[in-house]
Amino acid sequence: MASEADPTQILNQRNAEVAQIRQYADLTQEAKERRIAEVTERYNAEYEALKEAEARRLEENLASAKKAVFIVPVGNSYSDAEIAQVYQAFEGFYSDVLFSTPDPLNAQEGLEDIPDRAEKTGNSLLARAVFYRGQELGLQPIVDKYLKSRPKEAKAWQRYTEAQEEMNQSRGLENLLSSALTDRVFSSGA
Repeated sequence: MASEADPTQILNQRNAEVAQIRQYADLTQEAKERRIAEVTERYNAEYEALKEAEARRLEENLASAKKAVFIVPVGNSYSDAEIAQVYQAFEGFYSDVLFSTPDPLNAQEGLEDIPDRAEKTGNSLLARAVFYRGQELGLQPIVDKYLKSRPKEAKAWQRYTEAQEEMNQSRGLENLLSSALTDRVFSSGA
C-alpha cells in the first residue's frame, strides 16, 4: 500500500500490482480476477481514507483558525463569573454596533468613527465588536483598520482567510470535477 497521501501514487501502486497479477501464468483467470478484486478493494479503501482525512484536515484547520479570530479574549486568571461578565459586555458592545448599522449597504459610514473612539478609550471589546461586524458585512477597510495595530490578530486573520480559501477551493468546481474523475478511475478497477 502507499505510504504517501497521494491519489496518483495509490493508483499507480494498484495498477502495478494488478499488472503483476495479470502476468502470473500459473493462475487461472478466475484466480487472477479474485486477486485483482482484492487489490482493487484494498487500494480503494486507502483512497477513501485519504479523501476523508483530507476533508477532516481542512475542516479542523478552518475551525481552529476561525476560533483564533473570533474568540472573545479573556484573561487566564479570570474566574468563571468574570469570564461571563466579559462575554456579556462584548455582547452589549456588539448589539450597539449592530444597532448602529441597520442598513448593511451604508454600514461602513456608521462604523468608521467607532474604532477611533474605542482606541482612544482603550475599549478593546468595542473595537473587536466593530471588527466582527465589519467582517460580517465584508467591509475590508473596517477589518484592516482593526488589524493595522494588532499584529497577533492580523496573523490569525491571515491564517483564517487562507484556511477559508483552501476550504473554498476544495469545494470549487475544478476540484469537484477532478475528484469525480479520480473517483471514477478508482471505481473502474484496473
